[in-house]
Amino acid sequence: MVHGIRRAVLLALCIAWVLQGCQNQAATIELRPTCNFNAVVGKPGQGPAIADVPTAPSALIETPLNSVNITDFKIANKIMIQDTKARRSPAGTVEVWARFVNCTDFPLQLEARTHFLDEAQAPAEGVSGWNRVFLPPRAYGVYQESSTNVTKVRYYYVEVREGI
Repeated sequence: MVHGIRRAVLLALCIAWVLQGCQNQAATIELRPTCNFNAVVGKPGQGPAIADVPTAPSALIETPLNSVNITDFKIANKIMIQDTKARRSPAGTVEVWARFVNCTDFPLQLEARTHFLDEAQAPAEGVSGWNRVFLPPRAYGVYQESSTNVTKVRYYYVEVREGI
């Protein structure tokens, strides 16, 4: 009988050990992508290659050129900007794209538009229309826009808001 009790206790300990190992393994699985909003707080954006310094101090903090600006506080803690780039197409227009990450566990939609600027940072053409981007949970989405002007565009910036 003592032998049977030992066997039962040993079996119970083995089961508990296996279950404990499963619990630890499940706890170490991390959802990807992981968004660390604390890492970007206070981090300055990438500025343009050419920068003009205002002659008088201003309370306005300028939006960096060649970057993405989230203009809607409702979506600011839900998405992150992974990357933004631009290049000249074979036709001479400027193609801009931005890759976004949905940091939530539910689907999101956002809207983005692009301002294309000339060498003096004045509008080279009218701002683009708002384009919708659908983001599944914890997934990536890409916004793309092309200029119509082939000679004047030197800079851009993209505005983003939550989709309606």
